Amino acid sequence: MAPNPLRHDIWWADQMAPVTRSTHTTGWTALDAVLPGSGWPLGAVVECALDADTLPWRLLLPVLQTAVQQGPLVLIGLPLEPNAHAWAAQGVAPERLLRLQPTGDADALWAAEQALRCPDVSLCWVHWQRPTAGLVRRLQLAASSAQRDGTRPGAWPAPLVLASHDRAHGLPASAAPLRLDIGAGDADGLTVHIRKRRGPPLAHPVRLQAPLPLRRLLPPSPPEDPARHATERPVDRLSARLRLVHP
Repeated sequence: MAPNPLRHDIWWADQMAPVTRSTHTTGWTALDAVLPGSGWPLGAVVECALDADTLPWRLLLPVLQTAVQQGPLVLIGLPLEPNAHAWAAQGVAPERLLRLQPTGDADALWAAEQALRCPDVSLCWVHWQRPTAGLVRRLQLAASSAQRDGTRPGAWPAPLVLASHDRAHGLPASAAPLRLDIGAGDADGLTVHIRKRRGPPLAHPVRLQAPLPLRRLLPPSPPEDPARHATERPVDRLSARLRLVHP
């Protein structure tokens, strides 16, 4: 059966869903290419499964740099404290951050719901300790109801809503329309597995070339010459001048 172009509320699982909400580029061409609407969905939950005690700073840095120009960023329950100096160096003004540390997931949800009622908030990021289907469903409802002043040129019509959690406490299914599994990465980049999107399953992960900031400042290392090591004589003792002399 061919898709009905007059119905935008129905999508076929082997095709990308029609985009009914605004999106914003992730800042990564390879990731935009496999997401409906070519970017992060606004007014919807983006769920991120992570390694324990990690946060996807490199993945989210491009959108954080843009979101901070749109309005305040609300960070709820993040297990790591943002480094204000590092964020400022990357263009994310610390004075635009509002960090809340609730005592549990229920309080985190309540704080997120209140934040999403504020039309100035551009990004709300919640980190769950042990997410449940009910928590994610209520957060998705709050995200879909959130609205911003879209009359200003370039203003987002809705906030970006992120929900992260330890991979060990992930759910088999949730109401989030976009679910990602994000590795800790290495010095040169990171790998993103798309577990759920409004479109056909993605068999292979997406590799993002995102070198660490210090790696970008260093010149590339020249290839080593194996012959040089083969001809060097091993040093098994110090010269007389370098020997330690005990009194």
